[in-house]
Amino acid sequence: MTPSGVTAYRQTTIATAHPVAITTMLFDGALRAMRKARMRHEEGRREEFLKEIERAYLIVGELLATLDFERGGDLAKQLSGIYAYCLRQLVEATLGDLQKLAEAEKHIGRIAEAWKKATASVAQASPPASSHV
Repeated sequence: MTPSGVTAYRQTTIATAHPVAITTMLFDGALRAMRKARMRHEEGRREEFLKEIERAYLIVGELLATLDFERGGDLAKQLSGIYAYCLRQLVEATLGDLQKLAEAEKHIGRIAEAWKKATASVAQASPPASSHV
């Protein structure tokens, strides 16, 4: 598949994905960007390090922006605070403090793990959709 074909495939996958799957992809993408940022920093590749920090920042920002405060109540408020904290940590990590990066990664990782467990539990508890022919 050509690079443009891969891009089109990814865009279609995201555009047609269920919101639960999209949120899972966001968590995975944020964590992947944070891991890559750490590696780029260790390799002394500052420009790539900053690019991955920016990618993680944008993804965490998207997670924050998509919180539903009406339906999410206190949980959404708590997540909002954690996401805002992680965004600050990512900004501070751009100065080369990998502890700040590790802090953001720890929190996003914990939330991602809880999200995946919760969505797996819901999926197991829901009966499969019946097909109507």
